[in-house]
Amino acid sequence: MGSATELRARLRGSPGCPTILHVTLLAALCLPLAGMAAGEAAAAGERQVPKETPARVVKGLRITPVEGDSWLRHLGTPFIASNMGRVGNWGATPTSAPGQPVSREGPDGDFVLSGADLYRLNCQSCHRADGWGVPPEINSLIGPVQATSPALIRAQMKQRGIDLDAKTAKQLVSQAQAALRTRLQNGGEKMPPFRHLAREEVESLLAYLDDLAGVPGAESRQIWLSESSARVGELLVKGTCHICHEASGPGLAVGVAMTASIPSLASLPVDRFPYEVIRKVREGISRPTPMMMSTRGQMPIFSDVTPEEVAAAYAYLVRYPPRR
Repeated sequence: MGSATELRARLRGSPGCPTILHVTLLAALCLPLAGMAAGEAAAAGERQVPKETPARVVKGLRITPVEGDSWLRHLGTPFIASNMGRVGNWGATPTSAPGQPVSREGPDGDFVLSGADLYRLNCQSCHRADGWGVPPEINSLIGPVQATSPALIRAQMKQRGIDLDAKTAKQLVSQAQAALRTRLQNGGEKMPPFRHLAREEVESLLAYLDDLAGVPGAESRQIWLSESSARVGELLVKGTCHICHEASGPGLAVGVAMTASIPSLASLPVDRFPYEVIRKVREGISRPTPMMMSTRGQMPIFSDVTPEEVAAAYAYLVRYPPRR
């Protein structure tokens, strides 16, 4: 493992060596060399941003480094004893969900993100693509979100033989909405807080959760946001990677009395090149050694995350070194 100075020299200081931006973009362009099909993005079911729904530009965001213990260490839970951070690909993504980021513009490669994208980057690795979670460890999002809809809560109560008046339904919905926002901001007993999300991101995410939970009219209320590459990298690292990966230090042990450990986020851009990280995240394959072929290891596969998003996370870790 090298120092920050050595890393900078390795990425942009050596003669003929490209800058970190060029390295990350080159990594995305060279994915076929890592065994990825060229037509993969098209096959992923990308959906264009509706022309009548222009993306909002999120302004005034302050990008900050990821810091501190992983969430699993915070809970005192071994990696092998938890489903957190590893169930993103369980269950089919609803067909109504908007697809992957579709726009990359400007020198840093701006993204256009939907609420579905924000869900992928921040929530899906624990709550699954369908939002049902893994009870009893990880609760479902569907019930709490449906409780924020007057129509759904009145229909549910009617099935139980209770006819709610409009005033009572409105009061219950208001309480449910406040509870949902509070949980997102402050977390819970096992859920981490998501204070890194900006107001516009919260609104876009909640609109998508309504769609995911089948709230009437939610599909027409989806919000698209234009975000910088650095911000997308920050969202992926803080929303998903930091669940299992320490910000810095020697890393987290996979399990009790096990020698294998999960590398820290600070070590990734030092020990691995962008294409290696992209391949590990999306295919689960690590670099081969002289004595053996590449192996999957313990890390789950995040095929729902695009190569560009992983490259953005790599660049974010370089530009904003993780702190203890």
